[in-house]
Amino acid sequence: MSQLDPRLMGTFRRRMMDPRCFHKVCGILCAQKYEDLKCHHGCCSMIDRLSECMGVPVSPAERENAAQWLMGCGVDPQNPYHRRRMWNMVWGR
Repeated sequence: MSQLDPRLMGTFRRRMMDPRCFHKVCGILCAQKYEDLKCHHGCCSMIDRLSECMGVPVSPAERENAAQWLMGCGVDPQNPYHRRRMWNMVWGR
């Protein structure tokens, strides 16, 4: 399984601290379904939306790496246990 770029994760965490970004990002993430995150197009679409929302450019290679990582996680955004695990990972716990 691929690894997320620590620089991008740091930027993501910092931007999430801004309440305006936090609510937009939560909306994007909560709108996803398990099927969306199991297909390449769904992952790339979500990554592009997050990138645009936060104003953080993501290179095609970084986007591909993040998409592969997401597809490998098998996370279901509608499952509360999975959401908790993912938020803990995002916040570095």
